[in-house]
Amino acid sequence: MTPTRTTARGLLLLLAAFLLSAGPAAASPSAEVPRLVFPILGEASYEDDFGDPRGQGGHEGNDILAPRRALALAAEAGTVKFWTTSARAGCMLYLYGASGTTYLYIHLNNDLGDTNDNAGSCVPGVAYAKGLKSGAKVSAGQPIAYVGDSGDADGIHPHLHFEVHPGDGGAVSPYRYLQKARKLLFAAQPGTTFTLALTGKVLTAAGEDLALALTQVRSWPGGRKIKQVGQTVAVLVPETATIEGFVDPAGISPYPTLDLLTKGLPVTVWTSPAKVTFAAQVAARGALAATRVVVKQ
Repeated sequence: MTPTRTTARGLLLLLAAFLLSAGPAAASPSAEVPRLVFPILGEASYEDDFGDPRGQGGHEGNDILAPRRALALAAEAGTVKFWTTSARAGCMLYLYGASGTTYLYIHLNNDLGDTNDNAGSCVPGVAYAKGLKSGAKVSAGQPIAYVGDSGDADGIHPHLHFEVHPGDGGAVSPYRYLQKARKLLFAAQPGTTFTLALTGKVLTAAGEDLALALTQVRSWPGGRKIKQVGQTVAVLVPETATIEGFVDPAGISPYPTLDLLTKGLPVTVWTSPAKVTFAAQVAARGALAATRVVVKQ
């Protein structure tokens, strides 16, 4: 039998046949995971427990511990799908990201009170964000769910089991993506007006620039209080802003200018009313401006 040779023309034909047979897979989204929004607003703790042994096999995500009913946020823009039929996962949500990455949010809230009462169900306002519908498109950082302990996490510390599936394929450890994720100061509807009260300690103060190590953020409308211990934020303090606090017996403030605010001084900064933007939510430089700086004694 004469050996067959693969000519240049033959290679092209083989390549064309492969691409045709690949069909939709050839045009599938990139498996590149973008920089995420951290999926919980406020205080949270986690470690790289991906692959740890579990009753059903290896752990396919990272467990992020957070307070009961803490807001769970969309890690990137995409489409959500509710999943309510898994006894093990409890109340669960899929986020199909615009990048092609799929994210799983598992053990969402099913409690109605402040304790583990299991009196609720997997519905908007309990497990999912109020007004959210399965199939809805969401923006990065939008509230989509509430942290809980449903499913086989019942009675365990409330947490979000968070999975990352690049290209809608197998699970990978979310840890490195969480480490680089942007943490939001507050959550609100883009384009609406917000005001913040930022409580923390002065890191640096010079000219019109003030940097804080935060302990708490309170946002309006609503007045929601969020613990943000350790997060840093930069605020512009224009000349029109006031610096308030205790005064001496002569009625003179010891802090007539921003430069006299020393490192470690506890303060609350009230921001000017402004439109909600992603830059403001991540406290990008120049995105937040103060109207008042209140020095605490």
